Amino acid sequence: MLTKRQNLILKSIIEEYIKTALPVGSKRIQEVLTMEVSSATIRNESAFLEEQGFLEKAHTSSGKVPSTKGYRYYVDNLMESNNIEDIKVQINEIFKKRGATIDEILEKTSSILSEMTKLATVVATSEINGELLLSKIELIPISSKSAVVIFVLSNGAIENKNISLDSISLEELRLSIDLFNERLINSKISEIETKSQAMIPVLRQQVKKYEFVLQTLIGALIHTDSNKSRTSGVKYLLENPEFNDAKKIKDIIQFIENASPFVWFNYQSKTNKTTVAIGLETGNQNDDIAVIGTNFPTKGGGKGALALVGPKRIEYDKVSKLLEWISNKIEEKFLLEGE
Repeated sequence: MLTKRQNLILKSIIEEYIKTALPVGSKRIQEVLTMEVSSATIRNESAFLEEQGFLEKAHTSSGKVPSTKGYRYYVDNLMESNNIEDIKVQINEIFKKRGATIDEILEKTSSILSEMTKLATVVATSEINGELLLSKIELIPISSKSAVVIFVLSNGAIENKNISLDSISLEELRLSIDLFNERLINSKISEIETKSQAMIPVLRQQVKKYEFVLQTLIGALIHTDSNKSRTSGVKYLLENPEFNDAKKIKDIIQFIENASPFVWFNYQSKTNKTTVAIGLETGNQNDDIAVIGTNFPTKGGGKGALALVGPKRIEYDKVSKLLEWISNKIEEKFLLEGE
């Protein structure tokens, strides 16, 4: 564990970087710290934090920026509840509207969240598929750069998923599908997510990019006709300086379109109603991305997910408390009231 002073310095750097998207130098750290520390001490402690992997040196400045490890430590140990009352007031008015359906409420809530946080909002709902089973998984190489994975369901339906071999090798993909066929065939679609979690230790041993496999293949499999997904606020997301070139824009849009919000959160520890995936924890190869979201039950035994996607500079404290509050509001309105 870090010392109290190291915690304060790391917390100050992360929160300043979240606000400005600019590398944080020792002079600025000294200005925002809540304790008296010399510039020399700040430089020494910052160097230690960089050496331990919590910080990274900016390419064009003497300042520091947080690493994925630093953000994870901040989320798990340092962040505090932030003022979110202004957003709550607006969203609360939506929930008060009589006769509003859950879809209408989530659509309007998503618009407010994206506009005020500058993040993309993804809402997904999944209803129970009864006794629908997974019958078979097949891999069809298309070229040296792509392949198609085919899922055959017990009702005859077929789900296809195109896979770029830039993200994973054909051999790793083949090994993964062999494991899936061995362990998931004849499983109910509603049980696939739980069973796939039990496969993680075996998959990790044989497949280097096992997170990508879980995110991509399981996400595609559970995306049947009974599942709905809607994204809003991409235009606000692209205002962030992290996504200032064509490749990064393409990467994050593909990430949002191809992954399932349910899968994003299934492989993370759950200490409360909100869960955070940072950088490579999302299963995406772009380490600039972070996802924070919550799951909630829907009427009829289904489930929903509300996620915000953006750069690693997400205001984790504000957003996590806000999503937890929204999840509770959904349960109160549509489950406790029986609407």
